[in-house]
Amino acid sequence: MIEALYPGVYGTVLEGGLRLLVEEVPTSRCASAGIWVRVGSRDDPDVRPGLAHFIEHLLFKGTGRLDAVGFSRAMDAIGGHLDGATSREATFYYAEMPADGLPKALTLLADLVQHPRFAPDALERERGVVLEEIRGHNDDPEQTAYDLFSANLWRDHPLSRPILGSPETISTVSRAEIMAHYRRFYRYDNMILVVSGAVDAPRVAELAARHFPRKARPDEALPARIAPHLQGGRRVHRRDTGQVHLFVGLPGTTLGDDDRFALGVVNTVLGGGMSARLFRLIREERGLAYAVYSVAVHYSDAGAWLVYAGVAPDRAEEVIELILAELESLRREGISAQELRLAKAKLRGNLILDLESNSDRMFRLGAQAAAGQPIRPPDALVARLEAVRMRDIERVVERFTGTADPNVTRVGPGASAGVVGARRQG
Repeated sequence: MIEALYPGVYGTVLEGGLRLLVEEVPTSRCASAGIWVRVGSRDDPDVRPGLAHFIEHLLFKGTGRLDAVGFSRAMDAIGGHLDGATSREATFYYAEMPADGLPKALTLLADLVQHPRFAPDALERERGVVLEEIRGHNDDPEQTAYDLFSANLWRDHPLSRPILGSPETISTVSRAEIMAHYRRFYRYDNMILVVSGAVDAPRVAELAARHFPRKARPDEALPARIAPHLQGGRRVHRRDTGQVHLFVGLPGTTLGDDDRFALGVVNTVLGGGMSARLFRLIREERGLAYAVYSVAVHYSDAGAWLVYAGVAPDRAEEVIELILAELESLRREGISAQELRLAKAKLRGNLILDLESNSDRMFRLGAQAAAGQPIRPPDALVARLEAVRMRDIERVVERFTGTADPNVTRVGPGASAGVVGARRQG
């Protein structure tokens, strides 16, 4: 029995154990459907980083019914698009199509995630594809720099590893290892199906029950995740690049932490757009960077608040000091009432604009469900954002900058590699 979670959004758990979420958007003419699996790069075996991402690739290579070309042609036939992605905490497969193509799209998605062949010849070909993806990733200085920063930030924890993994894993992992990892995590009680758009919730539930029928649940418990601890200090990585890529990391909120709303406001003031402090100071006033921004990253059991800037080698230390000084200013002086109003208006607008897209609606529901968070209506999120007051800002800034030793990672030319002296704010 599918039940209303709030107006327009419905949910249930099918007899097989798969969770279903449906959002009806009567004004739309299309639909988006996604299957979320709670397995990401942080769940890779220590000796096999990149396994979750490799499996995502391999699921598109064919089942007993269709090969890779067959899947593509079937989606083309309904005017749709099929894709997938791997994050640190989840893997998801999604389709977008005109609404009348939804039954076919659900058939394809269900077949893709439940019946992969892992055919040896396709597996060997895809090794080469993923190795080229890793090489391309490693040729991108900013992405490589972020990987090095993450390795410093979450040292000795699975979150520190690149999602794409290592060439060693892709080159040597066996079909038996791949199938064992797939069977461990690709089970109904670890999956969520989300559908949004011009759909009828009871009809979607009927289709979903047909594609994910009741079957015996695995006896084996899912592996437990261990929460990370953010690491501070300074580290320099020498690379032959034109720019120095700078990252500054501080603790942040988990997805379930109510302080994420206030942190979102503070982050917007600091580096969340062209009116933000760091953009105005470092780019507009001093011309020291083209790209400079901050972002709050949320995981199910951890969070980080990050600042990035790409700068000339001879200005790197100057920009680091400007970033740290701006963080100190936030702690000592706070933000103005105008900054508070503008940041809340910007975040509110972004949330509302996302509601215009079925895929954004689907991704919002899927991400929250996959992280184990309650499904809240957009109006409740807007109200919580609007409720942020100056005292909340002061508390959150003190919480994340008052005692934290920031992680400062510099990647590029112009400095000796290794660990350098850490600087504590305050």
